[in-house]
Amino acid sequence: MTSLGTLRIGNLHEVLEARRKVRSAVLSLTQQELLATRLATMVSMVGRDLLGHNTSPSLEIRVDDERIGSRLAFRFQGKYSPEIPGLVERFCSSVEQDNGAEGDPTLTAIIRLPMESLPRQDQLSAVRAVLSSKSKDELTAEIQAKAEELEVKNLELQESLDNLRRTTSVKERMEGELNIGREIQLSMLPLDFPAFPHRTDFDVFATLEPAREVGGDFYDFFLVDDDQFLFCVGDVSGKGVPAALFMAVTKTLIKSRATNDLSPASIMTHVNDELAFKNDSSMFVTLWLAVLNLQTGYFKYCNAGHNPPYLKRADGTLVRLDKRHGPVVGAVEGMAYGEDEEELGCGDKAFLYTDGVTEAMDPEGELYEEDRLVTVLESTDFVTVEDMVKASANDVWRFQAEADQADDVTVLAVHYFGDPTGDADQRRLDLVLKNQVQEIGRAVEAFEEFSQRNQLPVPAMRAMNLALDDLLNNVVSYAYEDETEHEIHVHIELGEKRISATIRDDGHPFNPFGSVNPDTSESLEEREVGGLGIHLVEKIMDEVDYHRRINENVVTVVKYIES
Repeated sequence: MTSLGTLRIGNLHEVLEARRKVRSAVLSLTQQELLATRLATMVSMVGRDLLGHNTSPSLEIRVDDERIGSRLAFRFQGKYSPEIPGLVERFCSSVEQDNGAEGDPTLTAIIRLPMESLPRQDQLSAVRAVLSSKSKDELTAEIQAKAEELEVKNLELQESLDNLRRTTSVKERMEGELNIGREIQLSMLPLDFPAFPHRTDFDVFATLEPAREVGGDFYDFFLVDDDQFLFCVGDVSGKGVPAALFMAVTKTLIKSRATNDLSPASIMTHVNDELAFKNDSSMFVTLWLAVLNLQTGYFKYCNAGHNPPYLKRADGTLVRLDKRHGPVVGAVEGMAYGEDEEELGCGDKAFLYTDGVTEAMDPEGELYEEDRLVTVLESTDFVTVEDMVKASANDVWRFQAEADQADDVTVLAVHYFGDPTGDADQRRLDLVLKNQVQEIGRAVEAFEEFSQRNQLPVPAMRAMNLALDDLLNNVVSYAYEDETEHEIHVHIELGEKRISATIRDDGHPFNPFGSVNPDTSESLEEREVGGLGIHLVEKIMDEVDYHRRINENVVTVVKYIES
């Protein structure tokens, strides 16, 4: 059997770290959530028992890669005297206790993996990367050990005093780092709710409660454009500032890529390559990401080693999205991720969470587990996603009681309402214009007909008409430097309390809202030419936005409609 790695379990922190690594490693090999959680639980409980009888126990993990029907072997070094006899036998097909080559007691537990073929080399590489990744505590311990050795050689008479000072300094430094990590973590999250108060087609709510030692949980959501909504949840390995910074980089890569790419698989592949390149720290992140089409309710999603989310249908049915599309992100460069598609109907909700929910422990060391979460989701008809998120999080806190929180707890939910009027096609207008001045009049006429058909209030119609006229004039007059015919795409959409217009052109990059506003206090003779129309658009619109996609300018303006 081939060794995949050896883990130290000499203290409680190392046992918890071993538990997390074993769970991620088994998930990478088998994609079996329940099996991974059970074996991680076994490692945790055996490790805790070994701590009570040994000074420096360890765990070596081996895989049988020579025949079909692979087996995984957990080889614990140390005297094993369980409080619950038969615990290991419950999880494994074979258990042996003997003395190793050096006479130390060992416990070897073997489990047959539900695999139809031998593990691939990329799978084994991903597992080794997970098992060999070092936690903040391990790195700190290595540095401290070297410092202590140097101190003993040079200052034997001052050893006790110096050790005390060093310990105090390390503790203060770590506490300061954890506080900074928490601040970075929370500052990167969208925390204002309702997040989109003028949208009636969907709602979103989320919460993140960091553990005492900050981890790398995060969530994010944003409108890629007026019709596409991206939302995701992730969990970075490690703790403190490194995890917080790794999380920040991951969020930035996602948002940057989504500007020009609406495929979750493509986004995930790009983010993995960027994070895995020269990843000397061996950090990684589990990630679930989706892009929802707000017009149709269909969404594409990609799961990279993360807890499967749930869909709560309007009729109360609960659906588990248990498909996985690749290993954890950042461990192995060159992975190609897949994606699947699902649909949210009117009134359906999507529920995402991290393993801090299902792996929360009560004072007796019992896990919260996924079954309890399912019971909460099934037992209540939540009116809002805020109710859904708070109810699930509060149930975790009740279960945990006075026990220490071991990991971040993160929950996010999306509520899809769709088109409440049922006449979405009538409330949208799409035009393809040529880059000619006379086309502007055609667009204005089409918008006036659209406004009359939908009984748009006159003030909103006039404001949007003026904005369209000026923005299209700006594109036709200045976007192109050649005489070639180009297409300008206009999309107008009417909601219950707002109307939006998006103009896309393939002209040279130009942000109309990035210029300095003209000085209106000057006379017409003294004032510089240009800029006044765009300045007026910014004044009469409630929202304006510009971003550059691949070879395309995208300008969006929004006008709120008063009741």
